Amino acid sequence: MRRPARGLVALACLPVLLGALAACGDEAASTDPVEVEVGKAFEWNGFSVDKGWTLTGVKRSAGAEEVTTPDVRGTITNDLDEERAALFQMVFSSDGDPVATVNCSAGKMQRDKSEQFECPGLGAVMPTDYDAVVVQEFVR
Repeated sequence: MRRPARGLVALACLPVLLGALAACGDEAASTDPVEVEVGKAFEWNGFSVDKGWTLTGVKRSAGAEEVTTPDVRGTITNDLDEERAALFQMVFSSDGDPVATVNCSAGKMQRDKSEQFECPGLGAVMPTDYDAVVVQEFVR
């Protein structure tokens, strides 16, 4: 049986190697949910959030009642080469059950550029008793 030339074997393996390298790069930009702590720096989906981000309550009128909704703010940096905007959710939960979800966004930014992100929890009530905060993909 005749063996293929070494150069052909190397060329045949090249797509596999490039695919493996691309997969490694994708790992750094994973959209898998990540548990975070309020105010602590974290990384998600190729973005870095600076320490010092805040969760505060905002009192709003809801008809005759007043409701306190969550408001999350901080600074986020794009760590990838492509220009892109940040869009994600923060889910506050207690014993595994969600108690508040806020949608977060920041404008388009180039690599190593930062923007303020904002998460106005207009449809949520301020979480007072939660034991976990998870950052995840924006889900409609």
